[in-house]
Amino acid sequence: MRDTPAMLSRPLRALIVGVAAAALAGGIAATGLLDRIEASSVDQRFDVRGSQGAPEDVLVVGIDEATYDVHGFPFERSLHALVIERLLNAGARRIAYDVQFSEPLDRRDDARLVDAVRDPRVLLGTAEATRSGTPVVMPALRRAAEGRVGIALFPHDHDVIRRFEPSVLGVPHLAVLAASGDPGTPARPLDFAGPPGTVPELSLDDIVTGRFDPAAVRDKVVVVGATAPILHDVDATAAGAPMPGPEIVANAIQTVLDGYPLRDAPPAVAALLVLAAGLLAPLAAALPGPPGRVLLQALGAGLAGAAALLVGAQLAFDGGTIVPVAAPLLALLFGTAGAVATTYAVEVRTRRRLRTEFERFVAPAVASELLELGAPGAPVQSRRLDATVLFCDLRGFTTLAERLEAEQVIAVLNRYLTLVSGEVLDRGGTVVSYQGDGMMAVFGAPLPQGDHAARALSAARAIFDGALPRFNAWLLEERLADAPLAAGIGINSGPVMSGIVGSERRVEYAAVGDATNVAARLQALGRDLPGELFVSASTVDALGGAAAAAAARLHLHGDVSLKGRREPVTVWIGD
Repeated sequence: MRDTPAMLSRPLRALIVGVAAAALAGGIAATGLLDRIEASSVDQRFDVRGSQGAPEDVLVVGIDEATYDVHGFPFERSLHALVIERLLNAGARRIAYDVQFSEPLDRRDDARLVDAVRDPRVLLGTAEATRSGTPVVMPALRRAAEGRVGIALFPHDHDVIRRFEPSVLGVPHLAVLAASGDPGTPARPLDFAGPPGTVPELSLDDIVTGRFDPAAVRDKVVVVGATAPILHDVDATAAGAPMPGPEIVANAIQTVLDGYPLRDAPPAVAALLVLAAGLLAPLAAALPGPPGRVLLQALGAGLAGAAALLVGAQLAFDGGTIVPVAAPLLALLFGTAGAVATTYAVEVRTRRRLRTEFERFVAPAVASELLELGAPGAPVQSRRLDATVLFCDLRGFTTLAERLEAEQVIAVLNRYLTLVSGEVLDRGGTVVSYQGDGMMAVFGAPLPQGDHAARALSAARAIFDGALPRFNAWLLEERLADAPLAAGIGINSGPVMSGIVGSERRVEYAAVGDATNVAARLQALGRDLPGELFVSASTVDALGGAAAAAAARLHLHGDVSLKGRREPVTVWIGD
């Protein structure tokens, strides 16, 4: 037999749904479909973290608008040489020159720049390298730099700069050279100090004219490059607005100097996070409770998990660890959806099963209403109701059963009980129990019915006028009896306690109380009094009194003492 959601235990169902959600989310993440979302989430974490303040070790000397207005661009290389000389004289620790010098121009100007670059503190940046790993820089400058030429390019992750390669085609990155880092380090995230403008900047024209404080340069790694918007050396970064290239290089240098403070979470941690996210909502749905509360538990756990994940990821980011959020959030979504879907499927299946079970002893309309009230919880809660109880007994059955085979006895009982219980169910009654050839039914419970007495009397008349004749016709047709059988019915109205009774291992629905006992005693009066239908005065009162009783073909018999009762009961007998 195949397992279905309703047959699996809640914990096992939660485990299956959670692992499936995590596996699906992890599989989607492995295809790269979530990379852009994940990268954007890191950008948001930079935004939330905000500026970390001006870095202490780096400085940008920008070819800004003021410089461009005075000198244009490109300008004489002797001017670059002058800038290098003045920065070195001011005590710069290193100078990373992020300007492309690909070809010779003026021999005298080039010679002065070559002389300036010979200082071991000067590094050159290039945007190009040959396939053999040779930087594309003017040969004289490359020889003068003696291996101090680095790549000044950054990979674009969906058009945004977020990390850098310490070396490209065997050429170290300019930032790694400037920070004396290891070019063999794997690609690492850039730890931006803040949005554009966070790194301190001096105008190159101020260096040329000497209008700067040497203390601002002393012991700094200085990045020289184009910052004027007209020169178009800007790129989108994880730090927000487009950032000038030299400031990106400066952030990369500070990242290396700080020992790469941002690191990706280990793959095992990321995988466990996805698994935990997938399991969260299903496990919450596995907690005990009615379906409505289970759904709220699953949804609440999903929302709380998402909030905790985002807050935790931000705190981890502030501490230097990039925790993935896209795949865990997707696992949360799948897990929550799976928990909701399976809970709904189980609820539908359970309600269908309960409806089938309820309809075996209550009318379909009553079963529907019980389910709408939240079954199975609704009938379990015992409550006091005004109701009418009906007991029906087949007279002569014991004698008949003595001469029938066991299989025939069962067939006769099933035929009879099907017919009489059908009349009860058709009128909204509830079949409480079968006791041999007897049946107990109640009207007005487990759900209130204002006309419970009228319904009970109508069912009794239908049994005598319809069900019993059809049953006797079948008996005679099947040659199971020589003569028709009779029935006796007792009806009484009054308060009953309606609910589930029994032990931990077996329960059943019951309607108990004095009203039930009186109805049973009334049904037994047929042994001593002529008649088949015995109705108490309380039922007649519920019908509307003597006039209603007369209309229902009931006549007053009088007070009758019932076994086990001190006070007599006024009895009406049906014609």
